[in-house]
This record gives sequence, structure tokens and C-alpha cells, in this order.
Amino acid sequence: MPNPRLQSGVSRCGRLQSGVFKYFTMDSNLISHNSIQPADIDAVVQYHSEYYSKRYGFNHEFGEYVRQPLTELVRRKSPKERVWLLREDGIVQGCVALVHNSDEEAQLRWFYVDEKLRGQGYGNKMITSLIRFATLKGYSRIILWTVSLLEKAIRLYKQHGFAMVEELTHTKWGLELTEQKFLLNLPGKE
Repeated sequence: MPNPRLQSGVSRCGRLQSGVFKYFTMDSNLISHNSIQPADIDAVVQYHSEYYSKRYGFNHEFGEYVRQPLTELVRRKSPKERVWLLREDGIVQGCVALVHNSDEEAQLRWFYVDEKLRGQGYGNKMITSLIRFATLKGYSRIILWTVSLLEKAIRLYKQHGFAMVEELTHTKWGLELTEQKFLLNLPGKE
């Protein structure tokens, strides 16, 4: 059953609004237009570094893999890109980003919801907002790369219509991983 607290904010998520960064706030479920702060980038990088190290054994290189392109996205301030941050009491508890790859293609990156908030619909709301934004910006498709270990995230991607189109196994971040590329063709586009 959908979380009624979330449903109240869903209709506002697809509206085009200025600014690269959006914040989901736990109390009101509204999206605010505050600029991202250096501490926000640090929080996203720290979460990815610590979670993937503790849970799966990723090495220290993974944090820089997140930091460098996220910082570049912040500097670009492109109207075709956006980062959504989920906050609780001012602390970043989740993230997803849409990154411009080409006029036709965008990439979903850095998706997470802190474990204590999972199962409440926040991840669904964030991905729904990202897909709506990508459609409004005229992209034909969204891709994402993930690793096969992330079964719950993969289920959520599939629920939103993403389909796996490529898979490769190699050593990355100190582990042998199977990376998977998913694709979502957007409505009204070939």
C-alpha cells in the first residue's frame, strides 16, 4: 500500500523548477530549491564509501569514483541535470542524480536511501521524479550502471521499466564484480 505521506508530494515532483538541486524533506515531503553545499557532496561520498566498504568490501577508490563526477556535476549547473537529496533533520539520508550523457541520453547515478528509511517509498519517489524530469528535458532514454549485488535497487529499477541490456564481470574497487547496464526508453521517444 502506498505511503500517504509521500503521495501528497508526488504531483509536485514533475514540475520544472529552477536550480540543479532538489531536496525531499521528511516532514513536509516538499522539494525545496536550496543550493547544494560542500557538506552535501561530502555526505553522499561518505555514505557510498562507508556503506559499500562495510557491506560489500569495496576499497577506498570507490569514494573518489563518486566524488569526482558529482563535484563536476555541481560545477556545471546544467539545466538538463539534477541531484535530488533526501534529508532528515538536515542530514542527507538519500540521493539520486540525473547526469547528461548526450542530447538523447541521461544517466541515473548515485542512488541510495539510508537503510533506516528504506521501505517507506522515498526511493520510489526519487526515481519517479528523476524519470519525469528526464522526460520533460527531452531525453529519449535513461541508462544506469549498477552491480549485481544490489538486488533491492535492481528490483526498484525494474519496477520503473528499466531493463538490463549489458553485463560484464571484472575487477573493480578491489573486488570481482558483475556490472549491469540498465536502459529505460522514455515515453514518446523512439
